[in-house]
Amino acid sequence: MPMKIALTTVGSTGDTQPYIALAETLVAAGHQVRVVSHPFHEARFRARGIDYAACGPIVTQQRLNEMLDRMLATRNPVKQLRLLMEGAFFEEGEKYFRQAKAATAGFDLAVSHMADFLGQEAVSQNGIPRIGVILAPAAIPTKYAPPVLAPNLGAPLNRVWWQIMTWLLAGTSNRAMRFLRSLGGTEQRIVRFSAHGPELNLIAASPHLCPTFSDLPPEFKVVGHWRLPEPDYEPDPALAAFLAKHPRPVIVSLGSMGGTKGEALTARLLRSLEISGQPAIIQSGYAGLFAEKVPAQVHFAGYVPHDWLFARGSCVVHHGGAGTSHAACRAGIPSIVIAFIADQPYFAENMQRIGVAPKFIWHHRFTPERLARRIQQVVRDAEMQSRAHQLGEKLRVENGRENALRVIEEYGAHTRDNPKRMAGV
Repeated sequence: MPMKIALTTVGSTGDTQPYIALAETLVAAGHQVRVVSHPFHEARFRARGIDYAACGPIVTQQRLNEMLDRMLATRNPVKQLRLLMEGAFFEEGEKYFRQAKAATAGFDLAVSHMADFLGQEAVSQNGIPRIGVILAPAAIPTKYAPPVLAPNLGAPLNRVWWQIMTWLLAGTSNRAMRFLRSLGGTEQRIVRFSAHGPELNLIAASPHLCPTFSDLPPEFKVVGHWRLPEPDYEPDPALAAFLAKHPRPVIVSLGSMGGTKGEALTARLLRSLEISGQPAIIQSGYAGLFAEKVPAQVHFAGYVPHDWLFARGSCVVHHGGAGTSHAACRAGIPSIVIAFIADQPYFAENMQRIGVAPKFIWHHRFTPERLARRIQQVVRDAEMQSRAHQLGEKLRVENGRENALRVIEEYGAHTRDNPKRMAGV
């Protein structure tokens, strides 16, 4: 039976683009879908014909970049998350919550990003069953592996690592729960900057890139990454001419990273490419990477679908976000990660473990020389290129969207037949 399904999410393009893929899949299956998120992403959803409820304040690109500057000014990941929560999630949070609650009233089911605390609170107070979504399973405890960046010391000590991580993030988690209670909140439990669905959570990540272990709780289901099919893309004449002259260039795609330091970041990237001797395409991204005087071996581009662009590259220099990491691996080419914040080291470490990326570079340690050495290493490493090609073949046959559709429909039927088992409240 068709359902009215609300999709709630927050974050950058990498956090929202998978929801375009899921929304189109659900609509094609006959369901009525509404996406609930910030106004910043509205145009991209509506361009695909997806119903969208814009909630909360209108935030400019400049303001987002300034917030990232504040986060990057500290190397303390706990403080970074606190700044993110205050600046992105709870800025005019009551307004966002009220609008999200109104936009989801009367829906049958919600599918919510694990960090969308306000969206989850809205659907919970509306009595709507909700499914959680995890794009990066970096914060799911397991005795078989420690949290990202911690050494693996075996099962007993790995449990201690996870307890330490939970304790370090307790202040931020408790602050979020206090805010939700001020909205008349349900007893949502936020742990390690994550709020999960009470009965079901979809891990929308490739098992080939993001391993899970035998102690994964039963309410977590791995469905695979949600690839967004793009319409046939025709490059502009300048990009087409550059690729004809420089096949298989390095691709630089830092997405939402860079803050207001785009000019300085561009200069360092150009110097890296000069040292490496490799041609490159640099996507402008949120930071607006660009230079007036462009070397002949470099082309600056705006939006180009990752699947189309990465398939024509030799490797991708990127920030290690969930969406870009999956796109690079799906394209079958190696990655070089410059990590800034959050879950980026998690994807970087996994790609290094698989053998499709060298050791990542922290943004504050990024020098032209370091990046140039990695570029030269990657383009000359035939074994890494071969492993990346094999990994790409595996990811391209995954069908995470259809897997998610099946699980969502099964859960929807379950809650319809058990109306008292609503929202976990």
